[in-house]
Amino acid sequence: MSFIDLQLDLELLQTLAENDFIEATGIQQQAIPAIMEGGDLLACAATGSGKTLAFVLPALQHILDHQSTPLDAPRVVILSPTRELARQILQVIEKQTALTDIRSGLLVGGVPYGMQQSMLNDGVDILVATPGRLLEMDDKGWLDLTVVEQLIIDEADRMLDMGFIGDIRKIADLTPKSRQTLMFSATLEGGQVEALAQDLLTNEAQTLTLAPPRGVARHIKQQVYLADNDDHKQALLKALITRPEIKQAIVFVASRRQVDTWVEIIRKLGLMCDGLHGELPQGERTTRLKRMRRGRLKIMVATDVAARGLDLLDISHVINLHLPRRGDIYVHRAGRSGRDGGEGHAWSLVDSNDWLNLGRIERYTGEKIAHATCEGLEPTRVMPKVVKKTKPKKKKATGAKKKAAGKKNKKR
Repeated sequence: MSFIDLQLDLELLQTLAENDFIEATGIQQQAIPAIMEGGDLLACAATGSGKTLAFVLPALQHILDHQSTPLDAPRVVILSPTRELARQILQVIEKQTALTDIRSGLLVGGVPYGMQQSMLNDGVDILVATPGRLLEMDDKGWLDLTVVEQLIIDEADRMLDMGFIGDIRKIADLTPKSRQTLMFSATLEGGQVEALAQDLLTNEAQTLTLAPPRGVARHIKQQVYLADNDDHKQALLKALITRPEIKQAIVFVASRRQVDTWVEIIRKLGLMCDGLHGELPQGERTTRLKRMRRGRLKIMVATDVAARGLDLLDISHVINLHLPRRGDIYVHRAGRSGRDGGEGHAWSLVDSNDWLNLGRIERYTGEKIAHATCEGLEPTRVMPKVVKKTKPKKKKATGAKKKAAGKKNKKR
């Protein structure tokens, strides 16, 4: 289906065409008409399926359809779990509003309050924000949410993982009950997203679920490299990360401390490398991402702050130094490679500490991940085989036991 078939204004269609967006993805085909009808929506679709345009385009169309005297307060609020994702959403909005008078703004941490107060005073139609900073600006009396017509919650599952459920409820209470509420999520695993939806969405809300989010895309090749211990894992990483087929890679670790450690190890190999984690100042995080996008970095070592929403188009490989405990997080990590349908690779270095997590991931995705080896670095240990528990067979009664059993039955 073409975007022309979705009843969007010419200003939006022309900008889409200029950015080479002609055919709508599955989630866009279903979500855009549903949102434009005015009802609440809970949408679940895999990472990389085009969710951002699926809610940005109908939000912009809503503003164009209901143009009035410009207000100082935002009419559409989009909540994002991370600063990086919020910035990317704003970039999409700015591209799509190039031929319109729609005003947009960003509220995230790491930016001086004065700059954001000035932006709000000038007035915006559509506001992209992280929950914490938005509530801070409201507490200061610098933000008016009384005319919000659309409240959009992106990456709802990630929001809950990061503990934002209380903030989301507070923000919803600050907006009119007549608002249209839209929730987008990569997974409905665990039921928490659906529980929140029941509280925030009307009973008539539609639910869209596209393409089971459990599996890794077919164009991403997955491999497991077994490691005997930490030293073996380090040797494997050095061998893998210097392979010529790697264009750019994200190396996922479990903690901020590990980010710094592995950045130094990789730099000693002569590779341009930097780290990304949630406690970096916003300015520094933005600078490092820009360097990655411009090809000045080959490797980014990251915690799961980078697992979702970061459009680093040249990532050919994802390397898991430590597997996550949850299968959906693994899927999101793998999805950072092979963007726009290009071939991607997800390599996992697995030692005995990762065995249980590997089992969880394979059960979640419903597929076994192929094992591979590096020449000269073959493992000496093997993963334990899963033994299915079976009920013990009952022993057949013989001799005296049969006679005793017969006497008991006669007495009964």
